Amino acid sequence: MLFAALQANAAKGSSCPEVRIVPERLPSLNLPRSGHNIFYTNGELTVTGGHTTNFVPTPTAEYYAGGEWHQLAMAYSHDNGFAVVLGSGEVILGGGHAEPLGIGQTFMQERYQPASHTFEGFGCLDRRRVLANATQLADGRIIISGNHYAGDGIGCYDGQSHVQDLGSVRQGRSNPYVLRMGGDDAFILGGNDERDRHPDTVWVDRLKGDAVRVPLLEQWRLVYTDQPFSSDACCIGHDTYLLAATDNIGQLAVFKVCSQQGEPVISLLPTASPIPMQSQWGAIAYKGPVVVDSVRRRGYVIGVDSLYLRQYVLVIDYGQQPAGLTLCYTDPMEHAAITIPVVTPDGDLLLAGGIPGDNYKPLVDVWLYHFGTESAAVVVASRQVWLWAAVFAVLFMAFLAYIIYILGCRQTVAETELPPTAAQADAPQSDAKAAELMERISLLMDREQLYLRSDLKLQDVAVALQTNSSYVSECINSLRDQSFSQFVNTYRVHHAQELLRSQHDLKTTIVATESGFSTEASFFRNFKAVTGMTPREWLQEQLKE
Repeated sequence: MLFAALQANAAKGSSCPEVRIVPERLPSLNLPRSGHNIFYTNGELTVTGGHTTNFVPTPTAEYYAGGEWHQLAMAYSHDNGFAVVLGSGEVILGGGHAEPLGIGQTFMQERYQPASHTFEGFGCLDRRRVLANATQLADGRIIISGNHYAGDGIGCYDGQSHVQDLGSVRQGRSNPYVLRMGGDDAFILGGNDERDRHPDTVWVDRLKGDAVRVPLLEQWRLVYTDQPFSSDACCIGHDTYLLAATDNIGQLAVFKVCSQQGEPVISLLPTASPIPMQSQWGAIAYKGPVVVDSVRRRGYVIGVDSLYLRQYVLVIDYGQQPAGLTLCYTDPMEHAAITIPVVTPDGDLLLAGGIPGDNYKPLVDVWLYHFGTESAAVVVASRQVWLWAAVFAVLFMAFLAYIIYILGCRQTVAETELPPTAAQADAPQSDAKAAELMERISLLMDREQLYLRSDLKLQDVAVALQTNSSYVSECINSLRDQSFSQFVNTYRVHHAQELLRSQHDLKTTIVATESGFSTEASFFRNFKAVTGMTPREWLQEQLKE
């Protein structure tokens, strides 16, 4: 399997450490925003355009200075448009949706002068565009490509006149990567076509030369994001980029992309462990590209949990061989955001605005993750100290468990010779206590989706609820008339039914894996035990209704 090939790139027996991180909350934006661009220019953090509450485009921008956000008027909104920070510090913005609700495309183009904090509409694009991307070449030209639900092609802005149409692309794309190569060339590639599908995204278009088919892209697909981003943010130097990709079962990996004599060279970045797709609280959905801090030789990928309550940051120390990984997680938040982060000059990671899964309700939240400070660097980089601390903690807990076990045995002997006490009469096995515990178990399974972990154990649930595993088992047996494994597999079967109902042509191997089953045989066996039918038979019955 492809996942096995990925594991071959990782050190055997290693796993990705998980580290709790506490972000700093900065002053909120003046407006909720999504579909906006975020960048540093003239030493200032700036966000431009996008849409606000109720999916309404906003022709405003904000820059951060003096501990607060200052709002500016723009010529256009550029909701899901592109932004290119030029070598001069000026910013060229283009495209975006023509109407609220993310409808249509526009020709709109404008220039931002950071010294005067002014915007000027000055021209139009080669075609109506939205969810395009762009980069500036060494000679000053800006290469533009990408579109959403409209025809794609390559455009070129020379800095003076309107954008020139340089011709078609072999594969139309929505929000592609446009990677500057060799000063006067560019590679264009992406995971979705302009119709938001991915039937044939194996081509790399080139500014100089014909498109090239890359076999690796038949097995892996670049992660797609519908949030504007700069391809330059993925550059690790010397025209080399890190891009996020997934295989057909959703496993995340990192591509390294460069050029050799004008030909694209794409390879998997070897990592010290496979990238974790689940944490102790359930599945992780990674959103967006790899954002690079080339000074510290570190990349970041943002993720969220299924309920958008916990933010994840996958840290990739690509300067190591193989690349070290750390999964950082927050405590539950009011909203975890889908947005594109930016690396600050101090090496911290900043998230501003975004959506908690709903384009109609973007956020004003601004969070700063202190990866560039000394304390954060120690947390992320000092893995050996962390591992030795973990080993010591395990040994200490084992010793403590042994002491508790000995004391428990003595207590058990004593209890056999004594009558029941009032406290024992009120033990968790009572009806009221059992019902309360069952409610907590069900809530945990529903909210955290622990059943999606194929290695979930009874003890994991007990630890999460801070109770005894025997209480959990007894509660499920008495109130659900199921063993723990039957209880968990019922949740997995229901999850599989939802997947089959929403995606009829999904392969059973993928359904099994994404539902938490360790093997396809286990999936079939439990599905029939719960429904009385095989997955295919059940789906056929559903399609008849």
